[in-house]
Amino acid sequence: MPSLRLPGCTLGTRRASMIVIALALGAAGSSAPGQPPGQLKSLEEKEKQGQVVEVGPGMLQLRLPMGGELWQAMPGPNAKIEVTGKASREMLQPKQFINCSISLDEFGELTGPALQLVFTDGGTPGVMAGGLGIAEPGAKRFAGKRPAGTYLLAGTIKQVEGDLVTVLAGREKFDVTVPAEAELLVRSTNIGLASPGDRVEVEGRYYQRGKVLLSELTITLTKPVEPPPAKNKARRPQQVQ
Repeated sequence: MPSLRLPGCTLGTRRASMIVIALALGAAGSSAPGQPPGQLKSLEEKEKQGQVVEVGPGMLQLRLPMGGELWQAMPGPNAKIEVTGKASREMLQPKQFINCSISLDEFGELTGPALQLVFTDGGTPGVMAGGLGIAEPGAKRFAGKRPAGTYLLAGTIKQVEGDLVTVLAGREKFDVTVPAEAELLVRSTNIGLASPGDRVEVEGRYYQRGKVLLSELTITLTKPVEPPPAKNKARRPQQVQ
């Protein structure tokens, strides 16, 4: 299962819920049987920024603009989704997929700590050129003996002992020091990470006000991401007024 996915909110169940909401949005915009739906409209510029009001399985309610009207929102099939924010130190645990910049000497040994670490939805493990950012699918990977320099490490956390984080990147293992002052970030497409009060930027169209199909959704988390709760303590949908 990919990292950062909350219990009860796997990719398959999210897709099924999205289909149900999409059908509901389409039905709400239709006229009487046999008649064409009303004119499809785009959100006004002032309505493209707001906040999350409620989020749960198959549910995303936004207030657009900030302090304005309530909207039931649904990302379209090809919607561009980006969820960004900070992560708590407790997210440093086994099975989480991370990206971080590392410096290697001519012997392949790490020469310093990782001062920024990014939790992602997953990816292809490896050591890539370019020491910053997120590994792209076509990024050049370096195996075996590498020239001294800065690289991007992508892999899964195997264990954590204090500030020492062991990361598996394919068949290789790296013991990365992640000091207390390191910046821990999240970059995901998982809407389930959102909570009431998070800021949103959207692009979308609608037939009926209050129900919008999104083509772009950017959520900026206001609270650090915590590890998923225990299975018997699943997070319930919350509301913000």
